[in-house]
Parts: sequence; C-alpha cells; structure tokens
Amino acid sequence: MSKKHTSKSPKILKVRQDRNYDCVYLKGKKIILGRTGTPEAEAAYRQLQIRVLTNPTLASLEPEQVTVDTLCLGYLQYAKENDPSQYSSIKTAVNILLQNFSGLAIESLDTRHFLLLQDMFVQHNVSRQYCNRLMRYIRAMLKWGILRKLVPHQVYVEAQFIPALKKGKTRAYEKQPKQDVPDEIIDRTLPHLLPTIRAMVQVQRLASMRPNEVYRMKPGEIDTEYITLDGVVIWMYTPGSHKNSWREKKKKGEYVRIIPLGKPEQDIIAPRLIGKSDTDYIFSPKDTMQERYARDAAKGWS
Repeated sequence: MSKKHTSKSPKILKVRQDRNYDCVYLKGKKIILGRTGTPEAEAAYRQLQIRVLTNPTLASLEPEQVTVDTLCLGYLQYAKENDPSQYSSIKTAVNILLQNFSGLAIESLDTRHFLLLQDMFVQHNVSRQYCNRLMRYIRAMLKWGILRKLVPHQVYVEAQFIPALKKGKTRAYEKQPKQDVPDEIIDRTLPHLLPTIRAMVQVQRLASMRPNEVYRMKPGEIDTEYITLDGVVIWMYTPGSHKNSWREKKKKGEYVRIIPLGKPEQDIIAPRLIGKSDTDYIFSPKDTMQERYARDAAKGWS
C-alpha cells in the first residue's frame, strides 16, 4: 500500500494588537502592519497574506534586521555632509544612544528606551535646553530612517511621545541667557590684542555682527558705493553665508542678510582691502601669524 501524500495547508496569519498597532508574528518575528483600523493596516495584511499563500517557504519574507548601529552610522555620514554646522551635537546624541542601545534592533525601540535615553542626556551634565536639542536630533535621525525604509513608522511615533524637559521640573540645569561683554572690559582688552584681532573685535562691536561674519569677510561681498539721502557713503556687506541661509530656498531670498558699515568701520577695513582680490579674506590668518612673529621677535622670544 502506497503512503498517502499529505501537504501542509497554507498558514493563515492571525492579526494581533500591540498598543494602537496591528501586527502579525511570522517565523518568530513581529511585523507591524499599521495603526489599528486604518486602511493602510488592512492593505498591508492582505498583501502579506497573499505572499504567504503563494510562497509557503516564506523565504522572501525574511527582512534584513536594521540595528541601532547601522542606523547611526548611516545618519552620521549623512549629517556630516548635509548639516556640518550641527554635526558635533548630532554626534554627541548618537554616541550616547550607541553607549546604551548598541546592537538592538531598531524595531524593538519604544518609549521606555527613549525615556532612558533622555535621562542619559541629563546625566551627562548638560543644560535642559541642550538635552531637548539632543532628543530632537534623535527624532530627526529616526525620520531620516523612515524615508529610507530603515525605521518602522511606529518607532518614530514612540519617540514623539517623549515630552520635552520643562523648566524647574528636571535635574538638568537651566542655561542662562548670554550677556554682552561690558564696554569697559573690551576697552581694557583691545590694547593687548594683535592688530588684526583688535580690528576684528572693533568691527564686530561697531556693526553688531556675528563672529563668523567678521572672519569670513571678503572684499567682493562689500558694496562701497551706496549713498544715503544725506550724501553719506555707507558700505553694504552681504555675507556669503549666514545662519538663516537655508531659509532662502523656501522664502526666495527673503532672508538675505545685509550689514551696513559706517565711517568708523570703513576706516578700519579700508587699509586691509589694498592688494586683495574679491575672494581673499579681509582679516587673514596669515596676517595674524606674521603679527605674532613680529611681536615675539620684538620681545626676544624664539
């Protein structure tokens, strides 16, 4: 008598609920379908069930697991190229994340992990404002991962539930507003500075400029022919880049920054324009080093 051949019937996936999300378990792995009751969750279930019925081995359903380390490495490379001004702080947030959750699967992160991470930020003895800033970088990384299909949407939602630290309700200290340096301190300091550094301080003080706007000044960025109604010549300095440059793409140039330079600033800058091209720095580090060598030689220092 021949042995009767029996085949295993196709598996019907059972939908379960994890908080507000539908999910199924397949080969010991949880697959999130979407928020409970939404058309997206139902469509995801139907597509997955069809794949199970047409491919009983489920070989094509084995997803490559994305770990915290994989996501952090990819995002750091992205941030270094696309957000260099914030890269140092982003790296701080990512390093603390790695110190605590290295090796974990991204899909396993939930509010418990992010609350612990926020507490780790506080324990690094940084201000409340900086702790909130670090958490924003983590959310930005998760959002970056969602767009590249590395992070499940619900993980980003879990991070969104973490409230920002409130003033007076956290162990993190409060960062005090920056205060202007008193004029008398600046006046006492100027004689001790090298000529180029002293000129930079004076121009920044007179024109109310940001430090990076001073040391990046180039002759080609200054319009020296602007005349007011009273016949006064005002130079107009347009920095090549500034902290709001990124807004120009959305506002079509509305955030172009123009800094007027009056007679005192002109008297300081004018001698330094001689012999320089439009792309040279007005306050050159080379000039500063030459002044330093000359000062040291005059004092007999080697």
